[in-house]
Amino acid sequence: MISTSIISQENNAVTVRMSRRRWNHLQKLEESYKVAVAIRKGMEQAEKAPSLSIDETMKMLNAL
Repeated sequence: MISTSIISQENNAVTVRMSRRRWNHLQKLEESYKVAVAIRKGMEQAEKAPSLSIDETMKMLNAL
């Protein structure tokens, strides 16, 4: 079991002691969460976007 201990606690900040392995794991989890949120927002936008015909899609792609 990886232990984490609180060193100090203030109004807006907490200082903790933990292993580098646990810290790195938490950082990876946070990055994964950010990616998941971005994917979810993109999926919601895609669901709300109007459907395009093949011709409309080709015109849009050619405009890029």
